Amino acid sequence: MKLQTNPIKQYLMIAFAFVLVLSCKDNVQTTNSAELEACKKKIEAYEKEIKELKAKIADADEDKGRTPNNIIQSDFAKKIYHLYNDREDLINEVVGKDGAGDPFKATRSLFYDINDLEEYIRYVKIKSRKARERPSGFRFYFALYPEDYIRNKEDKRYANRQTFFIAPTKAVKDAAGNIEHLGYTLDNNFTVELLTEKIGLDSRMDKDGNLQKASFFNFSTMLEDEENSLIANELTGSPPKGKQ
Repeated sequence: MKLQTNPIKQYLMIAFAFVLVLSCKDNVQTTNSAELEACKKKIEAYEKEIKELKAKIADADEDKGRTPNNIIQSDFAKKIYHLYNDREDLINEVVGKDGAGDPFKATRSLFYDINDLEEYIRYVKIKSRKARERPSGFRFYFALYPEDYIRNKEDKRYANRQTFFIAPTKAVKDAAGNIEHLGYTLDNNFTVELLTEKIGLDSRMDKDGNLQKASFFNFSTMLEDEENSLIANELTGSPPKGKQ
């Protein structure tokens, strides 16, 4: 068990130790050899104590807030996971076959490598800083791969499969003064573009997968080579899975 101490007292102890070390070092040239040796030992002892206190503070900082508010228990995770089973069966029945002709298995999980996820977050922060925008968070959008989707070479197993893409969010006030966190990306000039306008998230598609005329969809931007896109999908190259 780690020793729990008051952080303020710890910082004061370190400051006090630093003062004593500096005071001792200032007097080194005015002391005799015996006093010099004693002073060196004091310095070594205080430096050791400072190192130990720093380690304790680092441990305390690491412990503090270790359990986020959104952590759930495994029993509840099990409950809500299996509540989706009926919907999964319905999806499997409606879709029927995957792109390879095998029985379809609805998406139940996706894997993202932690390093790739951290790299994506850094990328978003760097790009957004150039646009003078500070992300308020991230939004995950449910999506569906088209029926002719081929992931790698001839691999058609992920056609018609559910997935999601990620985009950073911008805090925006609505007409009533409420804060909404809207997904955004950047154009080639580092101008912020809200996804509600960029890809028509407020619109609906017809049965052929075409956006209705009333949408905000901008066809010209889709043909553009977007150098600063902040939208991520399959960060690690790992596709959505069935039961995993």
